Order: sequence, then C-alpha cells, then structure tokens
Amino acid sequence: MRRLPLFLLTILFAFGCLQAQLLPVAEEASEPVIKNPVDIPEEIMRKVDPSVVSIQHERAGGTGFILSTDGYILSNGHVVLGSDPEQPTQPAKRITVILSDERKFSAKVLGFSMDPDVALLKIDAPEGLIPVEIGDSRNASVGQRSFAVGTPVGLKRTFTSGILSNITRTDLGTETVVFQTDAAINSGNSGGPLFDSQGRVLGINTYASRGQNNLGFTIPIHVAQAMIDDLKNHGRFIRSLIPLYFTNEIYDELGQALQVDRGILISYVMENSSADKMGLKMGDILIKVNGEEVSAHTKAELLDFEWEMTIRPAGEEITFTLLRGEPGDREEITLTGTLEELELMPAFNRHVGELPEHRYATLGLGVEKLTDLHHVIHQIPADARGVFVKTVIEGSVASRAEIQPGDVIDTIADQPVESIVAFREILDSELAKREKAIPVEMIRGQLNNISAMAPDYLMHNRKVILVVPPGDNPDLDLLRRELLAKGATVQIATPGKVSLSRDDALPDLVPDLDLSDLNAETEADILIFTGGEAAKAFWKNPDIIALVKASLENEGQVLACIGESTLLPVLASEEKLKPKITLPRDLSGQAVMRGASYTGKDVESEKMLITTTGTDRDVLREFLQEVANQR
Repeated sequence: MRRLPLFLLTILFAFGCLQAQLLPVAEEASEPVIKNPVDIPEEIMRKVDPSVVSIQHERAGGTGFILSTDGYILSNGHVVLGSDPEQPTQPAKRITVILSDERKFSAKVLGFSMDPDVALLKIDAPEGLIPVEIGDSRNASVGQRSFAVGTPVGLKRTFTSGILSNITRTDLGTETVVFQTDAAINSGNSGGPLFDSQGRVLGINTYASRGQNNLGFTIPIHVAQAMIDDLKNHGRFIRSLIPLYFTNEIYDELGQALQVDRGILISYVMENSSADKMGLKMGDILIKVNGEEVSAHTKAELLDFEWEMTIRPAGEEITFTLLRGEPGDREEITLTGTLEELELMPAFNRHVGELPEHRYATLGLGVEKLTDLHHVIHQIPADARGVFVKTVIEGSVASRAEIQPGDVIDTIADQPVESIVAFREILDSELAKREKAIPVEMIRGQLNNISAMAPDYLMHNRKVILVVPPGDNPDLDLLRRELLAKGATVQIATPGKVSLSRDDALPDLVPDLDLSDLNAETEADILIFTGGEAAKAFWKNPDIIALVKASLENEGQVLACIGESTLLPVLASEEKLKPKITLPRDLSGQAVMRGASYTGKDVESEKMLITTTGTDRDVLREFLQEVANQR
C-alpha cells in the first residue's frame, strides 16, 4: 500500500487544495459545450453512439456505456451513489438507463466503488444492445488522439475531442494512476467513455477541472476491468493485502541515500499486524514478488505496483524477497505471507469511505467501526479500542459533552466499548433507563478525556408501542434508538410475539407484547406501525384493522404509520378518511381510489394521524420529530 503515515499530512493538504479545483462531473453546474470535431470520422461516431447511455435517478444523473449484449453497463460510483451518508455503500434507489434510441429500462446497481470511481449496472433489455469495443489502456501514450461522449442533462449527446496530455497523474488523491485529457468533459458526462481514434474505450471519464484549462480525468479501462468480477459477485470492490504496511517509491535522491538503484521501500509496518508477524520491517527494500523483480522509481510506478498487489485474490500465498540492513551491509531475505481481504475503508483522500455510520441524530452523534486504517490516518494509539466518532452536530447533546469528530469512545457508563455492537447495546440500555448523565470516556490523540452526555428526553412521559410485522424491518433499529434518545418508553408488539432479527450481529429483539393481548387504548400514547414489504401482511389482518380503527377514534392517541403501513388508516375507515395523508408513490392510487386526501409530502400530519413515505433516514427522523411534537 502507499506510504503512510510519514507523508499523510502532505497528501491530505494537497488533496484539500485539489478539491477546490476538481469535482465529479455529474455535480458541475457549467453549461455543456458541444463540439463537432472534424478529426473524428463520422463512421466512428456512428459506431460508438449506440453504446453510450444516459443514467438518471432521484438525486442526479450521468453517463455509462454498454459492456455486453446481456445488459451490463459501466459508469462511475459517484453517478449511482445514494443520498444516505450513514450507508455509503448503498446506491440510489430508482435508477433509469436511457438508450440512444430513447428506450428506458430500470437498472440494478450490482456494485460500485468510489475509488477507483467505478460502478457496474445491469438492465434487462430484450434486444438491440450494442457493446463498446475495449481498447488497450495499458499502452496508451501522451499525444494520443481521444474523444469523449456523454449525455449532459437536457442534451442527448455531446462529442468532444482532444489528446491524452498525461497518462500518469498521481496527485489527485486517487488510488490508481489516472489519465488526463483536454477533450472537454461536460456537466453530466461522469461515467461516460473516453475513446481512442478507432472508437475503442480507453477509460471512464470521472473528474473535470474548473478554470480555463478545462482538463478531464479518466480511469483507465484496465483498472475498471479488474474490478468487474468483484462488483458483479460481491457488490463491492474487494482489496487484498497483508495488513498493514506501506510503501514508498525509491526516487533518485532516496536511492542515493539508501545506496540502491531499484526496489520499493517498506516505509511503515503496523505493530502486531499480519505484516509485522510475517516479518516485514520498516526500512526493508522489496526487490522481488514471487521471484519476479519489482521496482518503483516514480509515484506512478508505485501506484501501478500497489494496484497489481491489491487485485490479487485474498487467500493467495505470496513470497517477498527483500534487502535488509544498513547500506553496504545488507542481506537478502525471503518472507512468505498470505493475502487477506482488506476491511471496509474509512474516508480518506477521494475515497468517501465504505463503513456504515451508526447515528443517534437526537444526540447529534454518529460513530463507525474503528479499523486499522483509522489508527494510521488519525494517529490513534495502536492499543486503542472502541468506536470512531464520525459526526458531531453543533449544539447537540454530544457537542455539549465536548465530543469531537476523530475521537475514539472506549467507555460508556464505566463499561468498555469493544465493538460497534457493544456501543449500541450499552448506550441503548442507558437511554432506556433515562439516565440524566451518561459518562463517556474518549481517546483524543494521545490523551484520554472524560465527559458525560446529558440527553434532553423531551418525550420522557410518552409511552410508545411499535407495531412490527414479522420479517425484514430495516427501519426498526433506527426508530427504536431515536425514540429512546428522546426519552420515550418504547415497547414492541408483534403477532405471536415473534422475535425480530437485527443487523450487525446484534441479538434478536424479543417483543414486549403479543398483538392479540394489546390494549393500545390504555397502554400507549403513541401507536406506530412500521413499514417495509412485510407490513403488507397487515392489510388483510382483521385484528390489525380493528386496532387501527380504534386508534383513529381515540382522540387522545397519536396514530403514526410508515411506508406500506400508511394504507392501514384508509382500509380501517368505513367512510372517506378525513385527515390528509401521504404514502409511497406506488400506493397512492389505492388511497385516492378509496377517497383519501393524498398529499404526496414526505411527512403529513393532521388530527393526531401522522403518515410518512419513509423513503430514507432523514424522512424517518422528520417523521419522528413530528410524532414527538404531538400532544
């Protein structure tokens, strides 16, 4: 892997400067420029045009290109990225691919990565798909003619031409070398192809520079090709390495100081890591891998070496031949290790991170799993354990406790936090007891800090029953933890008191109540029906319908419904439902057909009835705040 931590500050500073100049093309707001270049033969333009597609979804859009007649499509990861910052590996929900002949197809994102910025999509088209021809990006050369094709918003196509002006850009904070071209990369062209003069794909266009130089940056197609199997079979790009060591190219001055003219310097080895146990030491000079000579004189050569190591399969045994010792007195040694699958990446350079964030919005606190790379990037002591603080909202409970992003929370209420699971269980338990002050111990750099969170508990006198169907309930954990953080007394009711599975290795939730024994009128101030596909089973359940009807008639009780459960008030009303409601779009027709007043908002509240589409976490939190506001 690349050098750290010796050069980390330099890299991060350079990245910060570059970010002001570089943006993913899909997010730029400049007016598209259309050229009709005379140096691109019309037959080449006709050849490639059917292979380029437009990609659109609820957040943004971009471009892609067809890989195969059975519907595989390549694009950028940032083109298909979803809107939930807590789930950075989740794509946008409703993606449409528009072909050159204007046919539209729903697309599934099979997998994507943000660095390298590559996504693999699939559509089911009966016929007529024309794949691109793949070029040889490994042998691309400076000055080589190239042209870009894209689908900017509002325009069907743009064709722009230029040359490859650099094929070894390494200063953009990317994991691999990228190409630079002066072919104009217009707004909305992210994910589109860069072709050579024969109409063969050289790479995927991903970034464009602001300013007068109008440079575009392209991921070489051989990089994307190496990722396809992982994206197709695993939903993400899987990196392999012997964790955790970093490398440095041996440039002229360093080579003179080390008295070597070839090889790759091992610049860092994490203590007690697999690399350490393999026998690697800082200062070793790697000269062979599996008997083949390796060397890196430039940063571009180093990135190419690291990439070739990264794409080897996990589990493969690998042999390093190294030079060890002082100049003039070195010995050649051989070490053998086994490549491992790298854990999910935290945010770093152009990589936005892959780790799910566990956020208590009511407390203004978000944490994620602490990884080995966190230790190196943020210079956290090697023996530190706990969870990494990703988010602290200004003015929140966490902010008042002086918790800061980058802290490691290692103890809550005098209980050690060994994992993200332990963090969630301990904090939820303290919130359920409505403790006025929850002690928190944190590691910040080399220092230990002690503080306490004092939740506001604005719903401390409110009794809530969550009515949950058996099956998949993706929003249950969020609903429960945010209600606990607000101070509500939370009980869970299911038909038959069936246990509910949760994510992230948390133990199953055992319901407090069986719906058949539920007297919601006396046991709850607020009745919340969760959503999801499993909630459709409630539509034909007479006990559920009777419960909803009774709640509608109870003027002192709040009835709140999410997603698929929002149809329940309509089904329970013998006459036209008077309060306004909102529903998921695909259910709106059923509601309108029965005379309901459908508004289409994310959250609707009227006369103690609160409904929400439940489309994402922000909407659910807006819904919970509306529930909390009801008296």
